[in-house]
Amino acid sequence: MGKRRRRILGVAFLALSTLGFIGVHWVAPYALLRPGRVHLDISPADYGATSESIRITSEKGIELAGYWIYPKERRIRGTLIFVHGVGGCKEHFVPLACAMAEKGIASVVFDGRAHGDSSGQYCTYGFYEKKDVSAIVDFIEEKQLNVPLGIWGNSLGGAIAIQALERDKRIQFGIIESTFTDLSQIVYDYKKRYLKGLGIRWVSEYALDRASNIARFDPRQVRPIASVKNIEQPIFMAHGDKDKNIAFEYGQVLFKNLKSIEKTWYTVEGAGHMNLGMKGGDAYRHAVDTFIEAQLLSLTKRPIQ
Repeated sequence: MGKRRRRILGVAFLALSTLGFIGVHWVAPYALLRPGRVHLDISPADYGATSESIRITSEKGIELAGYWIYPKERRIRGTLIFVHGVGGCKEHFVPLACAMAEKGIASVVFDGRAHGDSSGQYCTYGFYEKKDVSAIVDFIEEKQLNVPLGIWGNSLGGAIAIQALERDKRIQFGIIESTFTDLSQIVYDYKKRYLKGLGIRWVSEYALDRASNIARFDPRQVRPIASVKNIEQPIFMAHGDKDKNIAFEYGQVLFKNLKSIEKTWYTVEGAGHMNLGMKGGDAYRHAVDTFIEAQLLSLTKRPIQ
């Protein structure tokens, strides 16, 4: 091999190594922490629901932007907190929350920290977000409704909901869709998919460690698989069997380890990551509605703690 060729290869290797380092050290950590802000130009009024815009202050002054959506009937039968996925926004759950309003259920839809119109620089995948959920529970309790309270989370929202259910027993039941078992594992999975199947564990671990130092959180504590072992509230859990973002098996493992005695599993056949409702159709909606109605009936018959 000639000197010129070796020199070219050396320069190319150095350039690729430099780009790789920049990607792993700078780009990847901030991609994890700042998934992007989305806002959709819809509101509950577009679906015929009555609501008020709210801003709820969480720990260290984080302000959560959202809507308090009133039920169609004056009597409130229950309340739900909706938690969107990574890179999502409160508007993603507005149609569903308005459908719940038709059934006498009030709800809070909100932008997670570092999402939508809420404040905060970084998404921490439940480490701090579970405390944000507790701030929302405080807001609901101030209304002195004395009705059953549940939480509904999809994807990252499901992981946050699991961690919130473990931490805050005031949340009395949950609907969990398409979520992961362990932050470290899902970061590795996403990185592997982006790199077309190239799996190098230390790369994702390094990026996650960098992210944790930047945002000052412990990713080892973001483990829904550990949290479910401490959850006793009734849970409805669903996952699409064609999910390419978060493996179907992760949902099954979470359900198997769930401590709750009253728990329901639902496989949405043919569904990917974000289309459970569309693929599941009326049968899926009926299953979720039946679960919610059972909780409202059961919890209303006994004193709300």
